[in-house]
Amino acid sequence: MNGSFFKNRRNGFTVVEISIAAILLSMVFYAGYRVFFGVSVGFQKSTRALAMQNEMRNGLNYIREEMQRASYRSEVRLNGNVITRENYKFLLCKEEEPNPQSSQVLAQWKICKPFNNRDGSGVVYNCILRCAEGKIYFTKVIDEGSESPAETITDRLVMKNIVKIKLTTEDFDVDRAVGSMINIEMFASDDKNATKETSVSSQTGAKVEVDVERMS
Repeated sequence: MNGSFFKNRRNGFTVVEISIAAILLSMVFYAGYRVFFGVSVGFQKSTRALAMQNEMRNGLNYIREEMQRASYRSEVRLNGNVITRENYKFLLCKEEEPNPQSSQVLAQWKICKPFNNRDGSGVVYNCILRCAEGKIYFTKVIDEGSESPAETITDRLVMKNIVKIKLTTEDFDVDRAVGSMINIEMFASDDKNATKETSVSSQTGAKVEVDVERMS
């Protein structure tokens, strides 16, 4: 009888053994979950950062192309072209690092297509780049003349989640003393407590051939 008891004892597990095995198994599952969770969070952050980087790059490319179209008003006449420079300068915000959360104009310029009295062509577009609540908007409306089809745009959202803006200028053709390079650098983050480690940045430079002045 005693032999049968010990034989059955060797074929089974005690409550203590089962409890220890359950604890060890739980620890293994927990460690696996922590690893999976960490990889998943890291992947999501990388995906968001890449999406923000692409959005900023596309937005800055769009802004650069529109800025580089800045021009003076010109009128084609029989005795030559008449160019008007007054009130057609490129205006840049006063601060080099404006606050993207505030509502303010970052830049304002004109895009002019020559006026010709013979065929009635010619148009002046007024362009405004502004920020508000971490978003960048672009507007382009007709200021003078007409064009069909017109390239009018009102408050197009070109970037969001912007936490820092830096706007600087430098001469890009020193020998001719003409034009300026407008350097634009922006930082974006979807984290309210953004730090250098959690934000992404992108920059570009727009070659502008009209006079550039800071807003007063």
